[in-house]
Amino acid sequence: MSKKLYTWLISSMAVLLVFFANSGVGPNSVFALYEPDIPESLKK
Repeated sequence: MSKKLYTWLISSMAVLLVFFANSGVGPNSVFALYEPDIPESLKK
């Protein structure tokens, strides 16, 4: 029984890690929201 529980815990942790890794890399990332100001020389 403990081997089955251990396998379930490891699998659940792996799923959670993959979920958090994908959520940080996607469009929800803070760096994706950063929009620098366009220099005046490029606005012409």
